[in-house]
Amino acid sequence: MGAQADQVRDDIIARIHARGLRPGQRIDEDEIRSRLGLSGTPIREAIIALEALGLVERRPRAGVYVKALDLAGVVQLLEAHAEAEGALAYRAARRANPAQIARLEAALAACERFPASAENGADYYDLNLAFHEALFACAGNAYLAQTALRSGTILLGYLHARHCLPGEPERSATEHRRIFQAVVAGNAADARRLMIDHVMMKDEQILDVMNHVQGGSGQAG
Repeated sequence: MGAQADQVRDDIIARIHARGLRPGQRIDEDEIRSRLGLSGTPIREAIIALEALGLVERRPRAGVYVKALDLAGVVQLLEAHAEAEGALAYRAARRANPAQIARLEAALAACERFPASAENGADYYDLNLAFHEALFACAGNAYLAQTALRSGTILLGYLHARHCLPGEPERSATEHRRIFQAVVAGNAADARRLMIDHVMMKDEQILDVMNHVQGGSGQAG
């Protein structure tokens, strides 16, 4: 894939991360062509690459959309994502050095400072992501981190919606503290278990999240 296609791919991924594109939302290829000043060829190449990553989907006679998951898809990918994050937490507890621990602690403190009185927990997501990425750095396995980042990007709209639910930022920050303590203590098995429990959602919560996502994207079904 050429440099221009890479540019388009990175642009779309950045917009997904910034919640400018949400699950089930159509990707306007004409807007990309105009904004980036590119021909259709690199855009098509980027779309093919993003399809292979599972981030976008083509709909017959309707265009290209950010990948929207059904209930089974969310559950299955969430299970895979939780296992990857659990493996990273396990290795973080075994390998983290003092500088990495300091970065993780700073990310934890930022999560804990998020005001419980906030009307919308949506802004908490970026603090949550910073904690998880700091933990990935502690694990010292770039391939495993890329696996978690890929599944996390596909799930991003759903994970972000989770933190919009009442009480979610407080729950998340409390669980981050427990994970941090296990990592610092070198309790790898506890760190893994706590992380998997942290990432997974109860059935009712998954339905709440999917309803929130579908309402925000305007998708039907």
